[in-house]
Amino acid sequence: MKKVTIKDVAKQCNTSVRTVSRVVNKDPNVKKETREKVQKAIDEMGFQANAIARSLKDKKTNQIVAFVDRHQGLYWGAFHNEVLQELHKLAKDQSMRMVISSSSADSFEEDENDGFYLVKHSLCDGAVMFDTKPGDQRIDYLKKHNVPFVIVGKDSANYDTPFVDLDNKYAGYLGAKHMYDKGYRKFDFLLGDSAFNVNQDRLEGFNQFCEEKGLEENATHFDVSSMETAYHLTKEIVKNKELDGLFVSGDERALGVYRALNELGYTIGKNFGVMSIDNVRMSEYIYPPLTTIDQSIPDFIEQAFDILMDQIKDKKTVAKRIFITPEVVERESL
Repeated sequence: MKKVTIKDVAKQCNTSVRTVSRVVNKDPNVKKETREKVQKAIDEMGFQANAIARSLKDKKTNQIVAFVDRHQGLYWGAFHNEVLQELHKLAKDQSMRMVISSSSADSFEEDENDGFYLVKHSLCDGAVMFDTKPGDQRIDYLKKHNVPFVIVGKDSANYDTPFVDLDNKYAGYLGAKHMYDKGYRKFDFLLGDSAFNVNQDRLEGFNQFCEEKGLEENATHFDVSSMETAYHLTKEIVKNKELDGLFVSGDERALGVYRALNELGYTIGKNFGVMSIDNVRMSEYIYPPLTTIDQSIPDFIEQAFDILMDQIKDKKTVAKRIFITPEVVERESL
């Protein structure tokens, strides 16, 4: 099907291209009758105005891209959903559009269905990057194209990269410490993909505390990527190892742990403890309510957005690197 152009609309309405452009740009000086006729033609013909082209006067697209790693498939989970909601609200408050693009730290495309197409062709003002790995080539790509960006997470390989991140090393340490202080001694740690910075840092903190206390039997299990994985792994671990608790990297994964423990006859918070990291909204409403480490999602994302906006306004802005201090939210699962 032939793409409808602004010239086609003008011809259909027997008017000038300039008049159609004024209608598209909501010029108040266009007569009501003319506006209605042109708008009707636009709707019927399926003409899509190039919003980017309309904004070229001030060299701004009023559009940002949020890149989320596709390692979790098309469903990104409760944590990513909440942070993307917060980011969308902040962008909307600034009259900006947000495009969500699923990408990969290992490889990415530049076709029209991928956010890097927007980066390559200067069709966005900036980008927010989630889920990075050491040496992530997507970061080099953004730098190559001189696009303002901020990482939600940490980039360990580049010291001039702006990011906002939970102090994940301390989060791993704090979780182990809190379980220990509550009387737990035999608890393992369930984590996601070991290649991601967040999991490497949490592991380091967890191991540090366990070494300090001589908890040599407390193991770490990687690649726990979903509720389903957590469910099956919990059943396997608990049946073959004497444990009194599990520390889980991610509230949503803890749901799988809950189900497995219930099926095995444990009473969470009584004869088996569960603790997690995130403090997404649902963690308060499962039973028993989940003790978790708060990431302060609204503050977290607001600071990341502010860093991005500062760079969009002035690309010479010095890169900021901010760590959010984790805090325990005590509920009833320990």
